[in-house]
Amino acid sequence: SSLLYHAYTLYLFTINDFKTMVGPSIAFAIFHTPSDKVHTHEILLRLPHMFAYSWINLLAFTINNQCQPASIAEDRLNKPWRPLPAGRLSPAQAQVWGRLSTVLAIILSSSSSVSSINMSTHSRSGQQGGGAGWSESVLLAVLGWIYNDLGQGNGNWAVRNLLNAAGFTSFAAGTLEVALRTPLLSLSSWSADSNDDNVQLLWWIGMIAAVVATTVQLQDMYDQKGDAAAGRRTLPLVVGDRAARLFSAIAIMAWSLLCPFYWSSGFLGYLAPMVLGLWTVVRSFTLKSESDDRVTFRIYNCWLVSLYALP
Repeated sequence: SSLLYHAYTLYLFTINDFKTMVGPSIAFAIFHTPSDKVHTHEILLRLPHMFAYSWINLLAFTINNQCQPASIAEDRLNKPWRPLPAGRLSPAQAQVWGRLSTVLAIILSSSSSVSSINMSTHSRSGQQGGGAGWSESVLLAVLGWIYNDLGQGNGNWAVRNLLNAAGFTSFAAGTLEVALRTPLLSLSSWSADSNDDNVQLLWWIGMIAAVVATTVQLQDMYDQKGDAAAGRRTLPLVVGDRAARLFSAIAIMAWSLLCPFYWSSGFLGYLAPMVLGLWTVVRSFTLKSESDDRVTFRIYNCWLVSLYALP
């Protein structure tokens, strides 16, 4: 009973972010793993590892985030079922759990020993490498420290969005490394040639970071009461609800065109991002209740996945 109790507590820490981090990160990894280098059955066998990697890193971040005093105050208003406002454990216990999960995430990533894949020559090297997802786990720990412990996710909306963008792409890139079973930076033939597959992937990850940095404020639309109570300066609280929705709409529709253009997509490549992007924008302006904004944010995450699928 005690084991199940604590397992359910861990579940409660992370369940709200499955749709934003775990699912999209696994989708990114699947869409960006070349089928001519990693067979479908291999991807299926690696799914549990991909899930475990993204979840343990998410757990580390969410515990450290939710044990902050401002977060506890916000959750009492918006999410009273979370472990701390529900009294399932104390803030001091949560801090210990958060530190342990951070260390565990880094150790699990650094201890992996995997075969490297040559992306340019389409061959397997057969050499043993290690640390698939390790650098991203370390980066996520640093970003979490800046965001949570230093409070940099609260005082300035632009810094908040940039930290979110770095976090999103670190989750995605780390999960991709787990799928490939090799660190991205160990892939051979990195060059200045813009046509090189590796360089194109690097630019694409940077573009995804820009997408998130300019649109992720949609997650703040439904949390405005809690954010105000916690003293956060999110975009809708700084510039106003309508201006934030307008900025998000312009960014979403612009990226819905630019991202397919980057991959030289045909009509079908534009279709899903444009339809999902337009759906997100229309809902954002016409359905503005807290519950409606939550649904809109789920559609926004589907829009992100449609961008991930472009390659």
